[in-house]
Amino acid sequence: MKIHLLYRGAVLAALAVSSTLVFAQAGSLRAGAAKVELSIPASMFPITDKQKFADVHDPIYARALVLDNGHSKVALIVLEVTQLTFGAELVQAASDELKIPAANIILCGTHNHNSPSLNGGGFGQAPTKLPFFDIVKKSMIEAARQANANLQPARIGFGTGKAYVNTNRDQKIGDAYHMGYAPEGPSDKTVAVISVTKPTGEPIAIYANYPVHSVVMFLSKTKDGMTEVTSDLAGWTSNYVEAHFPGAVGLFTMGPAGDQNPLFMSTYNQDAPDVHDEGTAGWGILDVLSRRLGEEVVRVTRNIQNTQDKVVLWGGQATVTCPGRKFVPIGGQPAQPAQRGPNNAPMQAVDGDPVNINIGLLMINDIAIAGAAAELFNDVGQQIKRESIFDHIVIPTLLPDDVGYVPSDLAFTLPSQMAARNRLKPGCAAPALAGAFNKLEKEYLPIYQAATK
Repeated sequence: MKIHLLYRGAVLAALAVSSTLVFAQAGSLRAGAAKVELSIPASMFPITDKQKFADVHDPIYARALVLDNGHSKVALIVLEVTQLTFGAELVQAASDELKIPAANIILCGTHNHNSPSLNGGGFGQAPTKLPFFDIVKKSMIEAARQANANLQPARIGFGTGKAYVNTNRDQKIGDAYHMGYAPEGPSDKTVAVISVTKPTGEPIAIYANYPVHSVVMFLSKTKDGMTEVTSDLAGWTSNYVEAHFPGAVGLFTMGPAGDQNPLFMSTYNQDAPDVHDEGTAGWGILDVLSRRLGEEVVRVTRNIQNTQDKVVLWGGQATVTCPGRKFVPIGGQPAQPAQRGPNNAPMQAVDGDPVNINIGLLMINDIAIAGAAAELFNDVGQQIKRESIFDHIVIPTLLPDDVGYVPSDLAFTLPSQMAARNRLKPGCAAPALAGAFNKLEKEYLPIYQAATK
């Protein structure tokens, strides 16, 4: 169906909505989880990508969690890659393997910049599949298959904590805002955890979410003058969690982190004149940050007590359409230095094509997993939380075919480096996304109430 969202009296966005499991029923929970390495053959090295990779420092994985209540089934899949180009094909492959609708799948990347790209093609060129795409697709299907084969009686619970390993990165350097260190800026420290356990309490899977870019080692040269493949902060945090719960699978997802970087990085001050690469010393930074984040995930997991073994499973999808803009050359000086184009040419914003942002909502009883195919800024995620009708909410980002950065109103005002030339017009995306998730939740609520009365 097609409706229009009204916000402060103005039509700002069109919203297309679809959902499944309209007659969802409660049932006994079964769960299965698995992880499969995204094995990169030695013949591919050195990999000339957006950065040069000399070798694999530590493995990267596809991780999958499947939940089934006897009436319906959903899947949560995490890939330790930068972004999911050709994502529709990946979702369809998972859907075919598990024999469930696409709306019942939340597939996301960790936005790990130290993994090869799934696609090629430069600016303005159509993407083409690179050999790594087939590796990712095959491994993802196998992880989903194994998770589905491992289904067993389970219980599920939700908890939150705080971790201080991220920071706002919109720092004023010179006369413009760049990626840097801005601890006074907006920054959510919430660690959200979904724990899935056996009836006896041993974890089967831990699904964690935290707003931080997984870029501790981004561009850091650690071998032969090149970078190395690593799962970075997201993967190392998952590994830490798995080490503390043997046999369990840890799935780490990036929350609204469009303006959130790790507190420390191996390549410090990338946009400033005094940029410095710590090189192999960066692995120590990564170890400390992943331990701090992993410790909080483990602590929260161990303190989750109100678990449930009877669940309603439901999935819905929507597409939010916002007005777009593009930048064209003008004479004279631009309003902001960040708005200069190629060869430092002044640019101005004019009307552009509308921007479609895909979202997916998975409901597990009163746990809302609100996924967005975008890099949401901190304040956008906070608005989604405020307008949610559920207290237990997780916001994974980087779903397939993401639109890139979705800045907050504050970021457009600065303007943030990622807002100054953003193809979204200010004022639409944050309220529209919050409203879209709220509408999907309201569609689900009577179904949940009827199934559990």
